[in-house]
Amino acid sequence: MMKKKGIALLLTACMTLSLAACGASAKTETNSDAKDTASASGSTESAEASEESKPITIQFWNGWTGSDGQVLIELVDKFNKENKWGITIEMDSTSDFRDKITPAMAANKVPALILGSCSEKYLYEGEIRNLDNIWSDTGMKEADFMTSYLDSLKTEDGLYGIPFQISNYVVYWNKDLFEKAGLDPEAPPTTYDQWTEYAEKITDADNHIYGSGLSYTNYGAVACLMQMFGGEQITKENDKWTAHFKDNQGYKDFIKWFNYQFDAGYNPVEGDIVSMFIAGQVGMYVDGPWVLADVHKYNMNYGVTTLIETPEGGKQAPANTQCFFVTQDCTDEEALAAERFISWWHYGNGDIDVKDTAVYAWSDRIGYPTYFIPVAECEEYKNNSDMNAITINDPEYCMDSIAPGEFRYWSEILTGPVIDLINNLTFYKDKDSSELLDKCQEAADTIINEKYGYK
Repeated sequence: MMKKKGIALLLTACMTLSLAACGASAKTETNSDAKDTASASGSTESAEASEESKPITIQFWNGWTGSDGQVLIELVDKFNKENKWGITIEMDSTSDFRDKITPAMAANKVPALILGSCSEKYLYEGEIRNLDNIWSDTGMKEADFMTSYLDSLKTEDGLYGIPFQISNYVVYWNKDLFEKAGLDPEAPPTTYDQWTEYAEKITDADNHIYGSGLSYTNYGAVACLMQMFGGEQITKENDKWTAHFKDNQGYKDFIKWFNYQFDAGYNPVEGDIVSMFIAGQVGMYVDGPWVLADVHKYNMNYGVTTLIETPEGGKQAPANTQCFFVTQDCTDEEALAAERFISWWHYGNGDIDVKDTAVYAWSDRIGYPTYFIPVAECEEYKNNSDMNAITINDPEYCMDSIAPGEFRYWSEILTGPVIDLINNLTFYKDKDSSELLDKCQEAADTIINEKYGYK
């Protein structure tokens, strides 16, 4: 059990970002034992256990309030109507979730189930349950979950969450603007130099059309793009956590490339670039899968693909595993009910086709790439062009962002050195970026040395 301690949530400003961060371990595997899974019948909880269940109501709190929140409401309602255990979930979705959960935890009046980010397994330390026994409690199959995303929810003490949603940054492009600029509308840029070339061709200042869609204030996207150029900011070497800002040529190249988009006039300085992209004013745009709902709503002629790799960065696919947490202070009966909801989310009542499960609906209706092998291997998912374009399950790719999931102080690095670096990018347009990276290295070293007791 994780040792209980006080909850310090001064990091909420960053944790509200839909940041492709914290991430999973460096391996994503498709377990061969699950390859023939054609249905969601993996949950084998006994009939006797179902019959012995007594009706119970539990609370489920989260911060999903957009169009995805409406889908979540529908799926929870579906669970309440059809689950075999007599469980009723009362869900509270609010933008004030983190303002509510802090005092609730302090007063030991927490809901049984919450949604959060993989990094919050440390933020909520002592307030969430170890879930090592969820497999035997419910009959769920650990082998059905891509290893990398599940590993991001583990600590040295065991498993503390179950994946719910994979948030990663992707590249969108407007096919109409590509065609107008004389570019192949079916071929996005494959290098960052090519991005700049395309941005120049697409930009039409007289008509307020920009080729490049980046933002200094989209910290999540900037941090992930930086990683694509120069690799993870923190790794473990010789059994010690080590920062990699100083003398990182990939990061220097990123700063030069990023700033040039603005200096050349290819990139708008406005903050609400997503609205400009949807309005047809931006040719290429970096954001998360959550944008898919809007591009569908407005019938955009778009394409979507993964972030561009660089030789210096290596094979990077940074992602943030959003997850189910079961809280420590709920009763054992409430905890089992929460686990059963998690089981239903992935398997239904244990006898339905995978495409009829909630986990499939979340990818199909909202647009998030899956972490669940039976979904990834079903034909309907494979034939979804968007999902096919942004799902990475190659074990050679690093799925971490900023640092591996077991790095305890990911939030401190993000909210301190990394965001300070991003905020100062504009001041280094005409000077050597080494000074900026040296300052970032010093700040990161201070955090790592103090937190881990390194000399």
